[in-house]
Amino acid sequence: MITNGAVRPLGRLAAFVAYVSVAVGAPSLSVAKSAGASKAAVQADPFEDSTLPAKSPAPAKAESTPKAAATAATKTAAPAASTAAEGSGTTAAPKESAPPHVPSKEFGAFMKSFEGAWKCDTQFALGALWPGSQSLSSKTDVTIRREFDGFMWHGEFKMAKTATTPATIGIFQVGYASPSKQVTYLSYDSIGSSMMGVGTISGAQVTFLEEGFVKGAKVKVRETLAKQGPRKMLHKVELDQGKGLQLMAEDTCVK
Repeated sequence: MITNGAVRPLGRLAAFVAYVSVAVGAPSLSVAKSAGASKAAVQADPFEDSTLPAKSPAPAKAESTPKAAATAATKTAAPAASTAAEGSGTTAAPKESAPPHVPSKEFGAFMKSFEGAWKCDTQFALGALWPGSQSLSSKTDVTIRREFDGFMWHGEFKMAKTATTPATIGIFQVGYASPSKQVTYLSYDSIGSSMMGVGTISGAQVTFLEEGFVKGAKVKVRETLAKQGPRKMLHKVELDQGKGLQLMAEDTCVK
């Protein structure tokens, strides 16, 4: 007598034998159809548990080249930066620029009264030209004009020849150092003299303290430029050649 426990294995064996018989004994089809038949047979495997879930296909691998990584980073960073800027509610402050450098109005008003063409009587003091020299008179033409948009005043002078001195031509430049409120002075002439110094404005005049050279000798100079009326100007030069400041020359000018 066969029990119920023995029937189940024999049933599975009979099914396997029938499957093999069909697979082996089936007539051969064309070569092109054999691959499809095998695939169908595998899919119809009676021993495969149909209750198990089907395997899902593996996800495609993401491109991992440096270019792809950089592109992904850019796409991620751009929205983040935009969001941060919008969230802050602020904009970048503009760069500060230096204040404009403009000519001094005080200096301009002072120098304006010296502009123009002047006729001067020049008087040299005793011993000013050489030891024991006599007092000497000459005529000098002076012109002063504004230039460089008011940062400078340019001056030129021409002193006539005398019996003992050659004709002399010279250039001088007057400027202004706003931070220290000092007037700057630079001059040179056709006989080799050159001076440089600074001074301060006091009323209608400016006095420069300078250092330079006269006939090759190093000297210290005090030079004064003063307005003495609407059409009158005084120019005075004092020279220190080791014995203190002494009057060298004085110009009285009109226009």
